[in-house]
Formats: sequence, structure tokens, C-alpha cells
Amino acid sequence: MILRPIVSGLAVFLVATPVLAAADVRVQITAPAPALVYDATHYSIPVRNIGNKTANSVVLTVTLPATHTSPTVHVMGTLGNVDPRCAPSGTRLICNLGAIAKNVTKTVTFDLELPQADEVLQVSAEATSTSAENSLANNAATDVPTLLNYAVAVSEGDVAHADHCTGQNLTSFFECTLYPSSIAGFDLEFLAGGAIGIVDAPATYGGTWTQTPPGSQQTDPEYLGFTITEDGEPVATFEGWGTAPMCFEGMTTFPGSSWVAPYEVCL
Repeated sequence: MILRPIVSGLAVFLVATPVLAAADVRVQITAPAPALVYDATHYSIPVRNIGNKTANSVVLTVTLPATHTSPTVHVMGTLGNVDPRCAPSGTRLICNLGAIAKNVTKTVTFDLELPQADEVLQVSAEATSTSAENSLANNAATDVPTLLNYAVAVSEGDVAHADHCTGQNLTSFFECTLYPSSIAGFDLEFLAGGAIGIVDAPATYGGTWTQTPPGSQQTDPEYLGFTITEDGEPVATFEGWGTAPMCFEGMTTFPGSSWVAPYEVCL
């Protein structure tokens, strides 16, 4: 005879995981539609209480992309149509949502115009509550927006103006525009055969240009790259992407230097 243990319904009840009566705040970021750089990206962040008790004093903190300027750090982009429940605090939005009853959603919205940057820009959000929660694993969310570029065809004989500033750790020409007095500029000409000329520079300066991105075999009108040389030796290399109907923005690096220069190059 095989003896089988008898487990009563009461015993099963006693060992089962209890369902706690508590709030459970869930944060999601509705992925915005792809937008051209510098166009408004619309953000919608629903905060829902999926628990079975009210979540009290809910605060949503939205962390925005930050500049690498020093000593003052700014939002990397321009905010608009900010939800009236939110207040800017440095590179964050602090949104006081008050109490959220069970199965209720409160949605925070705002617009953010994002620039061309040599880094991944992201928006994150995290909610807190003074109430006990069943789980904190769903209190935060992150989004990396998809940014689109303009196609700008460059032709032999075109003359462009390049504005720039110089610093360390910078990633975007947008950072230069926050401090206009730091911006300097010069003109360059796109010559036949992929050569460039630097207007009003000594004859020892020259260089090359291309609209074929590194690693690609095809021309891409959204891209522009050029290298400036002195006596045939590279002294600066620019790589940028279309940010307006006639403009590119990107970063210029210098051989053997930690300094960088965000450029805006407009035909």
C-alpha cells in the first residue's frame, strides 16, 4: 500500500503567499513618435495605481538629458507645454500628483525639443509614495527617443559658415548656444575632388570632405564629414548630421587632445 499525505485546504491556505492590502504605483513612458532634431517631442507618462489601496502623496520625478557645461548644468534641450503639476528643478521635473486611488491613472505630459548630440539622450521617470507598496520594481521607466536628421546635399563650389565653441566633454552645439560669447566662426569652401579650402586662412591649410559615413559605401546626404589639415597633416576632424534644411551639427576632435569643438556648419 502506498501512503499519500493528505493536505487539507486549511494547510494550503496557511502556506500560500498572502495578498497584501497595499498601493502599487506603476510608471510607464509612452514612446513618443520619432521627431526631427530640434522639433518638439511629446512625452506622456502615465502613473497608475495597480494596487488595492490608495497611494498617497505621489511624486513623479522626471530626469531630463543634461548638458556637460560647467559649472552650471542645463537641460539638454528646450522644454515646452509642461504639465502644471510639475516644477523644474535643475535638470528634473518634480511633479506632485497627490493621492492616486486604486485603478486610477494620472498622466504627466510635456514637450522636449532635443538637439543633435554625440551621445545617447534619454528621459527617465520615477514615482514615490508615502504609502506602503506591494512592489517598487515598476516605479520607474526610461525612454531613448528616436531622432531624425535632415538631408542636406553638398555640391562642389558650395561655401559654408562654421560656428563653434571649444571645451572638454561637450557633446552638442546646443551647449555652445547657451553661451553665445563663446562662439567663433570661419568660412570654408567645398572644392572639386573632395578637397576643402579654408577662406582667408594661410595657404598651408586645406583638407578633404565627404558625405559618405565611415564604414559605408554609399553617400548619405544626412551626413557631412571633413578633415582640416596644416601642411598636409590632420589638425581637426568634423563629423556631423543634418539639423536644418541647410545645416549640419556635430563634433570636431583634435589629434592627441582631450579638447573638443561642437560645430554648426551651414551652407
